[in-house]
Amino acid sequence: MKDLLHPRHRAALDRFLGEGARRPVLLAFDYDGVLAPIVKDPAGARMRPSTRTLLARVAGLYPVAVVSGRAWRDTHRFVGDVVPTVVGNHGFELGHPVPVPARVLRTVRGWRRQLEAALEGVPGVHFEDKRSTLAIHYGLTRSWRRSEHAVYEAANQLAGTRLIPGKKVLNVLPHDFPSKGDAVRALLARLGCDAALYAGDDVTDEDAFAVGEPLVFGVHVGSGRTLAPWCLRAQEDVDALLERLVEARAGARPRRAAGRAR
Repeated sequence: MKDLLHPRHRAALDRFLGEGARRPVLLAFDYDGVLAPIVKDPAGARMRPSTRTLLARVAGLYPVAVVSGRAWRDTHRFVGDVVPTVVGNHGFELGHPVPVPARVLRTVRGWRRQLEAALEGVPGVHFEDKRSTLAIHYGLTRSWRRSEHAVYEAANQLAGTRLIPGKKVLNVLPHDFPSKGDAVRALLARLGCDAALYAGDDVTDEDAFAVGEPLVFGVHVGSGRTLAPWCLRAQEDVDALLERLVEARAGARPRRAAGRAR
């Protein structure tokens, strides 16, 4: 991975945005770990005021979407009307809440009952029931590695699932559910864009990075192995990326971003 904010790589973003930054591109961002910091509380964190202000400016200049594994209603609660397009449940809720088929509701409830029985007494486990999918958080105690082992062992006994690991969380989806890569492709077609810059930090974002060029300009936030060719070294650097995107299209002189000096 190459640091997208390093001065020697500035031209790469300019090339992607096109001459005069007028190429019709989509900017898509994961929420947790990208627009907002990762926190121990499974309920998540709000964006920093600086990030919210910059994101609003970016959304006035480009088509912008937030693509989250959280349910649409929970993601929209954080994002509000700053961004016109919110995608929830890894792409199942593409821009709006979607009624969950009764069959899926029954299946997910059954998974939860099975997991609750298998994980009874395991410390630090929290279920995030998104109705159409399920997330099992297990990093709430110091002994989280033992809890992680128990969560994976139990989830591997479920039928008809697609398991996607995250940062101290395991996502349990129906095997035929869309991925974030599917969501980005659908948004490109819907919005008439040539390509998307996609910024993500977790395993669930690898499906979007896997689409690859020329459709997806992948930016991985933080450390770790990834298919994305570009990276930001820390979540705090997202503000600097947003400033650069504003500068490219608005022609404004960038101010120094808060956080790491470059």
